[in-house]
Amino acid sequence: MSIDISDGIDEGNLRIKVLSTNSTIFSLLTDDKFNGKVIQPEMNAFKLLAEHGLALSVEVLDGDITHLFLYDTGGPMSTIIKNSQQLKINLNEVGKLVLSHGHGDHYGGLMKVIPELKEGTELYLSSNSYNKNLMIVFKPGIEIPTKELGPSLRTLKKEGKIRFSSISPALNKTLITNLANQYKIKIIETNKPEKLYKGIITSGEIELFDKNEVSLGFYVAKSKKELEKSYFRDETAIFVNVKNKGLVVLTGCGHCGIINTIKYGQKLTGINKIYAVIGGFHEEWNPDEVVDKKVKYLEEINPEIICGMHCTGLYFNGEMSKHNAHTLGVVGTEFHL
Repeated sequence: MSIDISDGIDEGNLRIKVLSTNSTIFSLLTDDKFNGKVIQPEMNAFKLLAEHGLALSVEVLDGDITHLFLYDTGGPMSTIIKNSQQLKINLNEVGKLVLSHGHGDHYGGLMKVIPELKEGTELYLSSNSYNKNLMIVFKPGIEIPTKELGPSLRTLKKEGKIRFSSISPALNKTLITNLANQYKIKIIETNKPEKLYKGIITSGEIELFDKNEVSLGFYVAKSKKELEKSYFRDETAIFVNVKNKGLVVLTGCGHCGIINTIKYGQKLTGINKIYAVIGGFHEEWNPDEVVDKKVKYLEEINPEIICGMHCTGLYFNGEMSKHNAHTLGVVGTEFHL
């Protein structure tokens, strides 16, 4: 499958703002090396709130008209509501909202956001976003076959073989559907790429060129005793073609792997040049040698801007900071592309 977005967006007419992520900081200065393409909130950060999660606004300027899209809604503290007000993003002007996947740090603010949206706003999400998910991190050196996890999980915890485990609250389909109907929001459940506007598409289900790149430690609960490894068939990225610059890749968590995601964007659009990669890359649980491979890949494709935030991890950002394209993203960071 391929989608033609060669019409693209004129350079300078794409604006992305970080409405929610894990960090706020007022001492992070805007770096002149980006020539106004990356702007940090600086002192305005005092008015902003952080939480574990991610939400981005995507604005497209088309003549005198601005088209506003929303990518994720952050975590359950709903910091997106206050931050949007402070960053002058009117949620009532959002035309389309895209949910990256069914984890609470990305849909957490959805119940508060829906009432703020205008009638007729479209909400895009995968039908797999309603799955019940678990996170399990084993002690070093411990490997347990997936088929044995369900019946043995409690025992493995008692034996101290599990470092961390948590059930991720599932996105409640009935609750969301009823609220969307109340406010006349149109829900579009799809696993296929969708064109949001000229030059902008969703990824749909991301092709896995390398399954080993998928985030470890995540499982889908088929029943109380049956788990299966999650390959994140709900994860949705956004691809934007900026004329004469290349593809902008937006990720929620990058659970399918940032390399898989970029390669699929290239395959889907036929655009090989990568202009910017922005979002969560989920490298914080990966060993250094795996992260080094991702950093090397990004250096080779050489985007102008690389911004890994939220779940990307300290080691990745430390290594990536040696590359001229690297920037940090905090609540209020803006990208003018």
